[in-house]
Amino acid sequence: MITTNLIAFIVLSVVLLIAAITDCLYGKVYNKLTYPAILLGLALWTTAGLLGGDRGLSASLIGLACGLIPFAIIARLGGLGGGDVKLMAAVGAMGASWQVVLSTAFYAMIVAMVMAVVIMFHRGIVRQTLRRILGAALSAAARSKTDLNNTQHTVPFGAAVAVGGIIASAEQLMNLVTPWAALSP
Repeated sequence: MITTNLIAFIVLSVVLLIAAITDCLYGKVYNKLTYPAILLGLALWTTAGLLGGDRGLSASLIGLACGLIPFAIIARLGGLGGGDVKLMAAVGAMGASWQVVLSTAFYAMIVAMVMAVVIMFHRGIVRQTLRRILGAALSAAARSKTDLNNTQHTVPFGAAVAVGGIIASAEQLMNLVTPWAALSP
């Protein structure tokens, strides 16, 4: 039987795979992908709620907000691109769950760290990166400002979100218990 969760999982997986490809190839997660995904998630869960499902528009809006707000703050501080923020908002809207957003973020951070280490070794910049990290730590300890934004080596975070989002939404689809499930009312 096809359920709303299965439809959301399939659509979100396709969106995430496209985002991963465009982020790896072009360094962008496009609005023409994220905006329709957000709207489709809201429409899907609105329909599910009207048909008597356990989740509806309010769950999708909460997921959207949980994906959008914290990541918009991180982007404002220079840590992410706008496409990554909107992709996390799409994960929230389509997943209709703050737990999916939290799981996606958790897995995406792990994947991004692994990708960063691979990129460092592949490009031969391990020592340079470690010096920059040490310099930043010393600057922070001395309470002086340091500039870490002058780098040409970036991690395609949209690809990391794709892996994290697929894992997190698969967990939801299979009703697996995550460590933060205890936080639910």
